[in-house]
Amino acid sequence: MLGSALIAFALIAIFAALELAFGLYRRPGVLTMRELGASLVSLGNFLLVRGVSFAALIWAFKALWPRAEGALAGVSFWLAFPIYVFVDEYAVYWFHRKSHEWPWLWRIHKPHHVPHNMNIGVAYRQNWLWHALVPGAWLGPAVIWLGQPGAYAAGLAFRTLMVLMEHSDLRWDLPLQRNRFTRPFMWVIERVISLPDTHHVHHGVGRYGNAMKNYGVALICFDVIHGTLMIPHARQEGFGLPDDAPVEPWPEQLFWPFVRSTRSTKEAAHRPSIGPTPPAAALAAAEAVIYTADGRAVVVR
Repeated sequence: MLGSALIAFALIAIFAALELAFGLYRRPGVLTMRELGASLVSLGNFLLVRGVSFAALIWAFKALWPRAEGALAGVSFWLAFPIYVFVDEYAVYWFHRKSHEWPWLWRIHKPHHVPHNMNIGVAYRQNWLWHALVPGAWLGPAVIWLGQPGAYAAGLAFRTLMVLMEHSDLRWDLPLQRNRFTRPFMWVIERVISLPDTHHVHHGVGRYGNAMKNYGVALICFDVIHGTLMIPHARQEGFGLPDDAPVEPWPEQLFWPFVRSTRSTKEAAHRPSIGPTPPAAALAAAEAVIYTADGRAVVVR
């Protein structure tokens, strides 16, 4: 799988060079440990956790499921690849959606929503447990064990391209959405794959932000199916968590539960406090709900 890894690193290098050329890293607050620094540490987490879990799962398949090795080797790549992508994307849609509904899962997804700036570093910014539990962490090794390494490699390349593109603040999609000649084409595309316009909604705050919309990672079509799609055709007013939400220090964000601190509590004392969880009716009527680390719900209007 060295080839697929090299493709992923090449895509990261290309997007990083483009963001650097367009001045995205000169924005206030980007070159800090809280933002880009923590994101780079999390990228290292991602590589380490995925490498260890990948090797462990292949070992487990060999020990517990030996007869399945290569069972799907005879299946056409052109059938295996789309099935793998659709199954992986549908699984991560629900995993991602539940991470905004279940407090314990939000606890490990929350670091992804802390940054105030969008760039490719945000793409892999998660608590280490997220990298181990997300469906793709175990589905990829299973696909290889079943005899479809090509489908896995193509899926990894496709997913990496989509994830980097949708998190980057290079908003190439807006002019195409507004142009009368390309608008019909974009109307179709933006309902199939996740673009910056749709994913920035998920990270945004203000009029064009809603953390309870656009859960799709590479594909947005499942948001269309399940009624969680929002397409603003506009830039967001800002990104990150609500002002009232406590933010833990970056080591705790990325390495919890091994790293714990009380600094977030002290910081929260200097800001407006978050009240108790609103009643169920208020949560149901909210445009968005974000859960804090201790399980309280913040209604975002």
